[in-house]
Amino acid sequence: MSTRAGVVQSTSEALECAVRSLDAAVHDPRATLSREDWLALVGRCQSLVNRIVAVQDLAVAAASRFESVWDEDGTLGTVEHGPGRVALDAADLLALGLGASHHQAQARVEAAVRRTGLEPVPVEVSERPRPTGLGALHEAMRAGRLDAVRAGVVADELAEVPAEVAEAVLAALEPHLDAEPAAALRRRTRRILGRLSPDLLRRRAQRARRETGLRRWVAEPGVDAWYGTFPSEESAAAWSAVDRLARQYVTDGTCSSIEQARGRALTDLVVQHVDLTFQVVLTTPVDSSSVAAPTVPSDAVAGRPDDLVQVHGIRPSEPVLVERGWLQRVLADPTTDVVTRPCHPATGALLDPSGSLAREAYRPTEALVSLVKARDGRCRFPGCSVAARFCDVDHVRPWPLGPTASTNLMCLCRRHHRIKQSPGWRVRLRHDGTAEWTDHGGRDRTTHPLDALEQVVLSAETEDPLPAGAPEASGLGADLPSVLEEACERTLQQHDIAMRHRYALAIREDGTGRHRTRAPDPTAPPF
Repeated sequence: MSTRAGVVQSTSEALECAVRSLDAAVHDPRATLSREDWLALVGRCQSLVNRIVAVQDLAVAAASRFESVWDEDGTLGTVEHGPGRVALDAADLLALGLGASHHQAQARVEAAVRRTGLEPVPVEVSERPRPTGLGALHEAMRAGRLDAVRAGVVADELAEVPAEVAEAVLAALEPHLDAEPAAALRRRTRRILGRLSPDLLRRRAQRARRETGLRRWVAEPGVDAWYGTFPSEESAAAWSAVDRLARQYVTDGTCSSIEQARGRALTDLVVQHVDLTFQVVLTTPVDSSSVAAPTVPSDAVAGRPDDLVQVHGIRPSEPVLVERGWLQRVLADPTTDVVTRPCHPATGALLDPSGSLAREAYRPTEALVSLVKARDGRCRFPGCSVAARFCDVDHVRPWPLGPTASTNLMCLCRRHHRIKQSPGWRVRLRHDGTAEWTDHGGRDRTTHPLDALEQVVLSAETEDPLPAGAPEASGLGADLPSVLEEACERTLQQHDIAMRHRYALAIREDGTGRHRTRAPDPTAPPF
């Protein structure tokens, strides 16, 4: 272990010891603190959290520079690239330590690299990392003045802004970083940017108008959330129509609040202009898949109309709760198509037990692709939530060694399709639909298919009782140990960066002497 690594490790251990001491002190029932003492402790803890996140930014950015490569002797090695570089699988390796999904970890990597001064650039791209001009944000976090949330708000507002403009905006923001909340900082940043470079704001507004759209996802059980952005003039006209109908619903007593009425008015206005037909898919364990004709489970239709029953909608990965009465009306409609699909009895994964959809050729049929996407619902890489409709259908074992069958196909987004093929990653798809992943550090993770047999029925006649009482508050503790602040200061000193880098290998900037990954071919087939 190098001297620097040893100092960092010992300092980290001292910091962890200090945190344990603080935790024991504040939970000591024998000591008490006044309100002012608690408020002061809150402020000092937040300052330390801010400084620790600054250290974590450096660690995230540094870990992201390492790329796994095959050495000449066939063993797995690593190459450490320069500051600003990000390896393809960096976010997925960091996700486990961060307790985050792939997308959260990827955003964390990009934010850390940008706040430490450079735009993140993939290691396989020849472009040099450009300065961001956001170094003042990192320094404010190091000083404990700025938290990650407010720093992220400012950094987002200054995305794609030239470094010199970003530095000027941050200089003007400097007196306001200590206390202003995130919303105020966002508004102030936009005002300053508008005075310094109005053309940048104009181009940003034009891009935002080109990227308008509508998204939907499952929110609370039985409720979907929509998020939409629309051109202002079109939004004003649509809102007027929705609001007019909503106020009529409130007046008639159809809805109790104006917000609820607006949601009802929006869906009514949309559904009145389209014709809808439904297909009901019944799932059954594979052992009983020889049923001659599809039958509807009695518990799906028997019961009160206002009971909530779980179904899978257009997106299989997002099960939703619907009223039983709505399901009864759909099943009673003679135009509804009812089909049956066999599933694995333990995992609920959709199966092709007879292998009728398998084929000898490389490219799967549309029916096989549909089955695999319905079984997986999303990218099967650990922590990734990209919907199956946006994914490649990949052969787990490369064809022709592996067959073109549901037992050898899985959904992977394009990024994780590439990571699966990169050095050090291994995956095994089991017959029950589970996928077992191993990274080049030997860590194992398992992803599961959608459970199409899962059934949830919430009866309107019963309610879950609330806890009888809340636990009593713990006793109050003692002062914040000074060793905690001192350990944090030592850690910051050891991680001080000025974009200096000690290379473990001799790497030239033109790329010679390092592993190069081929950029994906956008015209290549998705299989």
